[in-house]
Amino acid sequence: MIPTSGLHARQSGAIAILVGLSLFVLMAVLGLVLDLGHVYVVRSQLQNAADAAALSGAKQLDGTPAGVSSAVSYAIATAAQNRYDFNQQVNIDIGDISLGSCPLDSCMVPASSVSTTSQAAGLTFVKVLIPSGNLDTWFMRAIPGGQQTVSTYGLAVAGKYVVNITPLAVCQLPDPGTTNELGYERGVTYRVSDANPLGPGTMYWIDPASSTPGQCSVTSTSDTLPYICSGKTAFTPMVGQTVNTNTGVSTPQVMALNSRLDIYTSQNKCDPTTAPPDTNVKQYTYNNNAAGSPGKWMNPAPVQQSITFGTYGKTYQQMPYASRTFADYGVLWSVSRPLNATVSQWPTLYKGNAVSYPESSPYSQTGGNYFQSPSSAHQAVPGRRIMNMVVVDCTTAGGVCRPAKVLGIGKFFLQTQVSGPKNVYVEFAGMLPTPLPTGDIKLYR
Repeated sequence: MIPTSGLHARQSGAIAILVGLSLFVLMAVLGLVLDLGHVYVVRSQLQNAADAAALSGAKQLDGTPAGVSSAVSYAIATAAQNRYDFNQQVNIDIGDISLGSCPLDSCMVPASSVSTTSQAAGLTFVKVLIPSGNLDTWFMRAIPGGQQTVSTYGLAVAGKYVVNITPLAVCQLPDPGTTNELGYERGVTYRVSDANPLGPGTMYWIDPASSTPGQCSVTSTSDTLPYICSGKTAFTPMVGQTVNTNTGVSTPQVMALNSRLDIYTSQNKCDPTTAPPDTNVKQYTYNNNAAGSPGKWMNPAPVQQSITFGTYGKTYQQMPYASRTFADYGVLWSVSRPLNATVSQWPTLYKGNAVSYPESSPYSQTGGNYFQSPSSAHQAVPGRRIMNMVVVDCTTAGGVCRPAKVLGIGKFFLQTQVSGPKNVYVEFAGMLPTPLPTGDIKLYR
């Protein structure tokens, strides 16, 4: 028989060991919880700072080097207004800031690498990374082999998607007496400088960075070129609201449209990386008799590039439908056609014939005479020649920074190379649905 006093002594010793071990484990868990809580608090503080810095920086981006510089300055200053880890000031520099055309890392470049207008064009997102540096642990460092320091970070991306709208405006046209959208007929070619009921020869461009009435931040040719090259604006034109219009379109401005045809010159200053060519750069010119020209699918061949304009009644407009002959049309159906129209309806629609029409359109071909590929050195993008342009009420447009009401966003196909403001020929391909998604600045991550 074992003496009970000895048993109790051994049990007490075992319990003491268990309690000691438990206390050690509990202290370790407590230390881990407290240290993780410390990291969590610091992470939250840094995240708040990063969110604020990214948002303030994104608001300054306007497609120019000056906007980039301002974005960096605002982000740094805003971050410095925040505190973390017991009142330490948040300090970042340009090395912690990236800029991009989308919120993904693959779209980002270091802010320090952006110095030219072509590099700044299209950058509408700001990424801010705020590292904590080494944070001393409180309890884990007391455990043998425990971590002495830990680190965390705050990361935020803010910005807006740039809208694929070329900053050129066209006017609403009077009803031509047939199926139309704001006066434009699908499949019909227009000379943009004619499409103005106030008088021929006038083109409008819109401020690509501001829709606030009377407040224009982009006023020079050099400032607008990156937007026209890329075919984007920094805000979303909304139907029923206004855009700021300007006259005095220059030759370099409209020649920037030629980047879509894989034409890059010292005058248009477009960069193929930010303003890539289309996958099909074949030009559909009315007086070109080569294979793949409009005369090969239109009979008789067209005698002009665009539809006839003139003074009818009191308004300068396209010739009313009832008065037209086939010769009054320009190039038809290079990209589009009236809704639900078939080739068999061509003689009824236009008093002419379609011979060997390449279904579904010349532009949609991927080989043959109606197709031409761009330089292999340039990364082509399909659909680049279809430009989205604002259709406005031109009764208030023109001058310098004059607001005009947005009536819709039309799709216009660039048919031929542009040589000047009076030689921009586009084929109407329909209206974009409304409302368009907004370009509001917000946090993405």
